[in-house]
Amino acid sequence: MRAPVYDLYQMKQERLPKGAGSAWLRTRPNEPPASVEDWVFVGKERHPSKWTIAEMDEKGTCYREIPSWLTRRAPRATSETMDSTTA
Repeated sequence: MRAPVYDLYQMKQERLPKGAGSAWLRTRPNEPPASVEDWVFVGKERHPSKWTIAEMDEKGTCYREIPSWLTRRAPRATSETMDSTTA
């Protein structure tokens, strides 16, 4: 049996809900979201998780928000900082 394939969209940065770092939407192939102007097509998801498959079976779409605190990256250590900690 072949794994399901879904279309994957990312919400445009200016449309994100408050506190969200990113938002992702999976739909069935060739079924774009109702508000196309809010989303950017990323590609096909060929190996979805069992949770994604369950939500798609239940609702027909799968929506996930990633909180902004998860998308922020820690500042990189500069060579100057590393030199001072190793000395």
